[in-house]
Amino acid sequence: MRWIIRIFLTLLTFVVVAIAAVFLIPAEKIARIAETQFEKNTGRSLSITGGVSPTLWPRLGVTLEGVTISNAEWAGDAPMVQTAKLDVGVGLAALLGGDIEVQGFSIENPVILLEKRADGVANWEFLSELGGSEDAGDGSGINSLSLPKGVITGAIVRYRDAVTGVSETLENLDAEVSLTGLGGEATVTMSALRNGQAFALDARVDGVQQLLDGEVRGVVGAASSGPNTVKFDGAAGLTPLQAKGALDVAIKDQTALFGLVGQSAPRIPEGLGQQVELRGDLTLTPDLEVFLRQATIALDQNILKGDVDVALGGSVPQVTARLAGDQLDFSAMSTDTTEGDGAANAGAGGWSDARIDVSGLSAAEGSFTFKANAVDLGSIQLGQSEIAGTLDRSRLVLDFKQLSAFDGSVTGQFVVNNRSGLSVGGDMTASGVAMQQVLNDFAGFDRLVGDAALSLQFLGVGQTLDQIMKSLSGSGRMDVGAGELLGLDIAGMIRNLDASYQGEGSKTVFDDITASFNINDGVLRNDDLRFEASLLTADGAGALDLGGQTIDYRVVPVALAAQIDNGISVPVLITGPWSNIKFRPDLKSLIDRELEEEKEKLKAAAKAKEAELRAAAKAREAELKAKAAAKLEDELGVTRETGQSAEDALKQGLEDKAKDALRKLFD
Repeated sequence: MRWIIRIFLTLLTFVVVAIAAVFLIPAEKIARIAETQFEKNTGRSLSITGGVSPTLWPRLGVTLEGVTISNAEWAGDAPMVQTAKLDVGVGLAALLGGDIEVQGFSIENPVILLEKRADGVANWEFLSELGGSEDAGDGSGINSLSLPKGVITGAIVRYRDAVTGVSETLENLDAEVSLTGLGGEATVTMSALRNGQAFALDARVDGVQQLLDGEVRGVVGAASSGPNTVKFDGAAGLTPLQAKGALDVAIKDQTALFGLVGQSAPRIPEGLGQQVELRGDLTLTPDLEVFLRQATIALDQNILKGDVDVALGGSVPQVTARLAGDQLDFSAMSTDTTEGDGAANAGAGGWSDARIDVSGLSAAEGSFTFKANAVDLGSIQLGQSEIAGTLDRSRLVLDFKQLSAFDGSVTGQFVVNNRSGLSVGGDMTASGVAMQQVLNDFAGFDRLVGDAALSLQFLGVGQTLDQIMKSLSGSGRMDVGAGELLGLDIAGMIRNLDASYQGEGSKTVFDDITASFNINDGVLRNDDLRFEASLLTADGAGALDLGGQTIDYRVVPVALAAQIDNGISVPVLITGPWSNIKFRPDLKSLIDRELEEEKEKLKAAAKAKEAELRAAAKAREAELKAKAAAKLEDELGVTRETGQSAEDALKQGLEDKAKDALRKLFD
């Protein structure tokens, strides 16, 4: 029975104290102190237009209705803060001693307007003066601002920046603030909706007043949106904006992240950052330069390490990066299907006519170096690689310092230019490159086996891969060492005059292939192909339509030239689409050549007969001339002198006889 009485007396004591506390709370005094002291410290008016009543639960204090905080004079008539209800909690011990100690507040559904005018002055800058209050002299003043707990629920925050033109609205903002004096530690926890996407923020600052006064203070913060998080642990300053510390970023949901800034998430192939993790030492300087040192960047399964510098002061970010990786997997890029009218594979019906979007080239400028031990691009495997790049006004230049590809080495430049329409070009050389891999990956042709030295200069223009391939121009040269041409036994075809002849192994072994070529409007043309093998040599000429993925080529082989006079030669035609290339002897050419050879033989025989007839005629002529000379001597007594023609001898003889006859007449 005794313990029941004790409980009853204890409860009665609590009730009496609570009732007394309600009467002890100077509600109107608290309201008037709040109004006077706020205006004294900030120059802004705090108005309480509604009722003022004491509260006992959930905490001891007062409820203020119709509370507004005036805005800066230049910001217009709308108040900076407006709320229908403000609960202020006070300390019971201080209250019993005749003092007022604010231990917390709670604001429900306020509307907060934050503005910055064109010269950079903000309407919240009066907050930096909150720690400068003095005693009111009557014991009712506040020496320092301390807030064990402040709560805001359901707030709407509107932000307008005349400097940048940015206008933002946060809805359903819930926040909790704790402040141990303006010179002490402050913590903030908040959550809100931006563009319908939820996000949250936790921060701790060592010295709010010092931070507002322009000092660099310790800051620990974390922000999140869905599974995306950003964490910072270091020091920061507000005027000017600066920071230095450890940064940890994790992007797990691109949709949530881009929804926060009001954009649709881009379609990113796996390996390029569907999920991103970044860790490193961050430095943000007052002139808006960002330095990330000892960074580790995870793009899905790919890990890159190095340093990144970003200058944010210009019209576009200026980026300098030095990154290196070990085994990198970008294979999804080769199988990625871009939305568009079509995305056919090379060799199977045409190039993709999906529009190529390289608008991201205008998002930044700068330079980078990249190193990797191996890079998997799907159908293309790269070994030890070192690439330097520059990006300037939507023009990206990649300089291949070292690129191990197709079992060989590639050097040169590759350029993507989007300044006035998309164009791609390059000037590259390669050595020891496996031609079977190259032709299979780029042309769907896998019959040429051998290591090659290549040089290539090219330029293509267009917004789709199909347009680029059909516009290609350039030149190059190829020199393939010893190798094999699979699926084609040229010597056997020549010997058997059979286009379907396969032979053992169905291949042609060669010692060397050389060729140069020019490209115009997507068509590669060559007229100096030279093919050399032990029993066979060949010359070739024709066209490879890179845009249309067809070939029309003619090879003229000469087999067994050492064993047979002039050897055996049957031209071979290589025609058709890349997906179904046909090899066949050029029988029409062979027939035409036989006819030409027979014609030449007949011409030669005719010339020989003509020469024979001419010789016989000449001999007959000489014979007749000899007989005429003899007759002249016998009948006329005229003797031909050496070198004298018969006509001249006859003429001379007649003249002599006439002279003799005249003498006789006068004698």
